[in-house]
Amino acid sequence: MPSIRIWTLESDNDAKAVKCLANKLIGFRQHAPISIQTAGRRKSSIQLKKAIQNFLKQDDCVIIVVDRDGPRAHRQRLQNSNSLINQIRQIEKDSNFVGKVFLVEAIHELEAWLLIDCIGVFCYFATKRAQHYRNNCRGKVLANISIRNLVNSYQKGDTEEIVGTGTDGKGAKEYLIELSEKILSKLNPKLSENDIKKPDTIRQNRLNWQNTF
Repeated sequence: MPSIRIWTLESDNDAKAVKCLANKLIGFRQHAPISIQTAGRRKSSIQLKKAIQNFLKQDDCVIIVVDRDGPRAHRQRLQNSNSLINQIRQIEKDSNFVGKVFLVEAIHELEAWLLIDCIGVFCYFATKRAQHYRNNCRGKVLANISIRNLVNSYQKGDTEEIVGTGTDGKGAKEYLIELSEKILSKLNPKLSENDIKKPDTIRQNRLNWQNTF
C-alpha cells in the first residue's frame, strides 16, 4: 500500500486536521487504499533534509504544508534565502528528492473558514454557557437584533480580507478570539472587560478554536 507523509511543520493541530481531510478526500475520490501518515511541528534541533530522508525510508513521498501568511510576510520569506519556504523549495529541486517531496502552501488558515458562519460561532459558545440558547439557537439569534448585529458585524464572508493581513501574526484565529470576547460579554453582561481579557480566559478561547479541529 502506498504511504504518504503529510508534514505540517508549524502546527501539531494542523497535522490532525490534514490527516482527517486527506482520508476524506481519498474516500470521496474512491482512490485505492493509501496510508496517510502525519507529522506536526518540527523541533528546531532537527535538520530539515535529514528529517525528510528519515521519512522517505518508510513513506513513498512527503508533502510539506506551511502557512503562506499575508502578501507582505510572504514576500519577506521569499527574500530570505534561509527561510523555511526557500529551504523546502531547494530540497524539492534536489535530484535526490524530485518526485518525492512536495511543498503545499496553505493560503487560508483553517480557522478562517469558521468566519463564513459567525452565527454558528456564537451558538458554539451560547449552547455551552447559556441554557436559554440550547434549543433553536439560530432562531433566537436572528430574533435578537442586538446579537444579530454583533455577529453580522464580524461576518466578512470573504476571508481573504482577514487572513494574514500583516506581519504581526494577527489573522483568523485572533479575529475569532476577539469575536468570542464580544460573545462572552453579550452572554454575561456582568462580566467585566478585565475578566474577559484575563490570560486564562484568552488562553481558553485559543484552545476552543484549536480543539474545533
